[in-house]
Amino acid sequence: MIHPILQNTIFLFTVMFIFSTAHGAPDVPANFDGWITDALAKLETDGITGGFHRQTAPLSRAEVAQIIRQAESRIRAGSVIPSEIDRKLLEKLKRAFRRELADSDGRRIAFLPQLRATEKKIAPALETAFHWTAGTLKPPSAPRLTLYSEFEAHNFESPPLDGKTAGQRLERWRGEYTMDFKRSYLQVNGTHLNLLVGRDWIFWGASRYKTVGISDNSPPFDQVRLTGTFGKRLKATAFTTQLDSTWYDDGTKRYLAKRYMSGHRLDYQYNDRVEIGVAEWILYGGDAQTLEWKYANPFTFYYALQYNAKADDNVMFAVDAAIRPIDGVRLYAEWVIDDIQYESDSNDPHAVAWILGLTWYPQHLDRQLGIHSEYARVNRWAYTHLDPDNQFTHFGYAIGHPISNDSDTLRLSASYQFTVSAAAEVRAVLTRHGEGSIVDRFYGEDYDSLPFPTGVVARTTEIGGRFSYRPLDAWNIFLSYAWHHTRNSEHRNRETNQRHKLMFQLGYYL
Repeated sequence: MIHPILQNTIFLFTVMFIFSTAHGAPDVPANFDGWITDALAKLETDGITGGFHRQTAPLSRAEVAQIIRQAESRIRAGSVIPSEIDRKLLEKLKRAFRRELADSDGRRIAFLPQLRATEKKIAPALETAFHWTAGTLKPPSAPRLTLYSEFEAHNFESPPLDGKTAGQRLERWRGEYTMDFKRSYLQVNGTHLNLLVGRDWIFWGASRYKTVGISDNSPPFDQVRLTGTFGKRLKATAFTTQLDSTWYDDGTKRYLAKRYMSGHRLDYQYNDRVEIGVAEWILYGGDAQTLEWKYANPFTFYYALQYNAKADDNVMFAVDAAIRPIDGVRLYAEWVIDDIQYESDSNDPHAVAWILGLTWYPQHLDRQLGIHSEYARVNRWAYTHLDPDNQFTHFGYAIGHPISNDSDTLRLSASYQFTVSAAAEVRAVLTRHGEGSIVDRFYGEDYDSLPFPTGVVARTTEIGGRFSYRPLDAWNIFLSYAWHHTRNSEHRNRETNQRHKLMFQLGYYL
């Protein structure tokens, strides 16, 4: 029997679903929404969970359950004493993952009807997820199976694409609504191996926001992914995916390029305070291109394969590391090599990207206040490639950092965890965009004489904040505001532009 208030709420959302439209909206995944990822990151920084491989995401629900068990074991052993807010966050995680902690079978269908609003319009949206599990990880039983499917419907506009993509990921339907399965996969969890087949995100790097390697800036990938854990210290991941198709047209030749990407990564946890990751991935495409099985092999090195084959595929390397010198402080760095010139007679520039960051939760403030700073830089020719089929994009979005190339950004923010469900953040972000773009090619320019960023630099200042209230099964609220001011807008000298972005989201978990 549905409560009368809930009936009225569903009716209200249904009516608004039919008659309303809007622009833009926050993107909150139903399975791993923001509070879970934030809680795990905070507990790890504060030393509660001990080390885990947080730099390779997303984590499976089985992995999160193991992290919770590890945190409880550390608390029982007296190796760590959590603050009041950390203890409550851990208890909330235990309630959210109670089925995984009990290793029990089951299924759940979650509905999240939402009312989303901006400074211009207001409209409803809907997220729903189906989650089914069977089996157990306790030996000698069979592996644990997970079937997960996450669906979203909204009529909010997406950012424009680059014009080269053959088809958009989201097409308009009735009432200007778009409907998409953001994540949908079958996962087989064994004691040491994890196989995922389907659509999911990939996020490789040490940053909590966006990485300069493979991030969630582009739409999720349809992929096959294999993950292996070897004891507590070592984790290996490999995947293969087909990217969107792109048009090639140089005026004399025109074709639809099929594009693919494979990657593998190794995470090493030196101890509870030091985590190091290395990764390599390769992007390739072209006329009549098919899957290259040599790249789908997770145990080979892509650079050697494409070098020996004299192929001009886009191989990239990444190294990232994080260290917690004391509980409550985390320092991290990322470095991505798109192209580095190790031969002395080379006349090409280095194409690299990197991040430096710091997170601090002061102990004398009961770990409720967080101070965060991060600097990210992507050089002029990073993410680009001489073969336009091999540029580092998926459905028109950079797979790496959203600032794309020839840009850098400095982010300063402070967060405060009022209660286990209520949190707020204020931020200031300074970004510089040069005239270089991801579709550029290096044609022998005198790169040593070029400044960074290049050309007329657009300089954007962003000041904003957000507030979220997210209990497990009740009303949830998300509110954010940002003011953007850009000098040299559109790379025109003394051209200024400013805009306000206000977003409000109200939903109810069923």
